[in-house]
Amino acid sequence: MTRLIHLTDLHFGLHRTDLVTPLRDAVLSCKADAVVVSGDLTQRARPAQFRAAMTFLTGLNLPFLAVPGNHDVPLFNPVLRLFDPFGRYRRGALRDMTPGLRIGRLRLFGINTADPLVVRGGIARPDQIDRVCTAMRQESEDVTNILVAHHPFEEPPDFVRGETKGAPAALQRMTQAGLQVILSGHLHHWTTGLGIAADAARPVFQLHGGTALCARLGEQDHGFAVLDFAADARLTVTAWMVDEGAGRFVPRPGSVFARRGGGWVRAA
Repeated sequence: MTRLIHLTDLHFGLHRTDLVTPLRDAVLSCKADAVVVSGDLTQRARPAQFRAAMTFLTGLNLPFLAVPGNHDVPLFNPVLRLFDPFGRYRRGALRDMTPGLRIGRLRLFGINTADPLVVRGGIARPDQIDRVCTAMRQESEDVTNILVAHHPFEEPPDFVRGETKGAPAALQRMTQAGLQVILSGHLHHWTTGLGIAADAARPVFQLHGGTALCARLGEQDHGFAVLDFAADARLTVTAWMVDEGAGRFVPRPGSVFARRGGGWVRAA
């Protein structure tokens, strides 16, 4: 079994300081093989915010893969936003905005969907999709191909905004190339296994994670996801959510999915 932690929308700079240590303790207690972070490391892409985010991530002492989100681009500095939108991310977080990671039979591909020309929306850049598709076709089928992106490639019913330009065509191409899992954030809303049911198979398992730490007014359901990939093509997803009374993150009952005949179904 290979275990991944999925964090998203940390928003350092507008984060709940009371949850940072409990989040670290909970993540470490899961004894994961790696951590993925699907964007919005910061609230306003300021150097101090990137330092705080990277201090947290490197302090986990685990392999991790992270990609930018729309909040990791300067909002109130039009010169930077136009001419060097990802400079602060490269200097303060990670130089590689399309990282890759191999953990056992899991292959993870990170892409940058943040679009500096808009405030919220994202974009599926064709050159990045090309590279992911080419890489996925270069290995046998005995792997699980996982995409990590900030913006969702398919939105749940209550969030149909079309915010990721080019997403439908990109999703179709990557599915044909062998994509099996997408981990994303951005919506601050939990959706586990979008559209998948016991009698409704989907070729790609999609997990939209909720924010782990964001302190904006009205935020709730702070948490992170644990994904256990078993050798028998079963995936168990466990949401760890904050218990406000106890001041810690606790696991909720997991959901089990199985890959059969090229598609995911919800298992008993």
